[in-house]
Amino acid sequence: MAILSNDITTGHIRIGSSSLIDFAVWVLLVDGLHVPPFDKHGEGNRILQSQGLNAKLWHDWLRLILIHHDNRLEWHVPNIHEATEENVKSFQNVLELNNQIHNVICNEEWLSEQQRYYLEQLTQQENSYQEALFDYSGLDISLVKESTPPQLWTGNKAIPEILTRLWNEYHPLKYSNQFLSDILLKPSLGQVELNPPTNNYREIYLVDYPYEVEIFVQPIFCIVSVPNLPINQSQLESRIFQIIQTSEVSTDNC
Repeated sequence: MAILSNDITTGHIRIGSSSLIDFAVWVLLVDGLHVPPFDKHGEGNRILQSQGLNAKLWHDWLRLILIHHDNRLEWHVPNIHEATEENVKSFQNVLELNNQIHNVICNEEWLSEQQRYYLEQLTQQENSYQEALFDYSGLDISLVKESTPPQLWTGNKAIPEILTRLWNEYHPLKYSNQFLSDILLKPSLGQVELNPPTNNYREIYLVDYPYEVEIFVQPIFCIVSVPNLPINQSQLESRIFQIIQTSEVSTDNC
């Protein structure tokens, strides 16, 4: 059952998965480090812990991996008015190519309405981009976006060497997480995206972990684990709804 909001909201939600984020969780399973809420698994080989890996360092690393995914960083609009005119013209061209131009009255009122629509949309887009820059002030965003998970490690140099070996080992395994892709194709999750129960922007990532846990990572990221077992779709949607609500409280308390 899809989770729908009874109220009109102005938020936006993206639900997806990522082998990079999955890798960070898989590392915990291999090493055995417990980082709440990912603390339900058993002991591992403790190789990374022997080199100084702890919960705080792992969480800092995960945050950089998440920032790597922040879609707001792709939303920069250098010239909003120019982009508005380009979008309106592009829309007119689409109508003409589909022979629909005669069914639409493209007068000054129509043109003004389209300009207002795109101007508002692109302004919001640029504002979100600027918010992201503010959220990550001091970070080399270009470096973060271009780096692999092992390269994003900042600390003991022995750890990224181990992470690189693990990354090479994990890379062929990530395709075993096809079950996450199958879940994401469920129409009900699309309904959650279309009817976001929030007035904010949130990116939700499903990850492969043997137990059902959720975590919100500032400023916009919700992680929801999905065991590789037959799924209760309604329960999953309820968990997504709950972590979104948790994120609202966490943001309000900042």
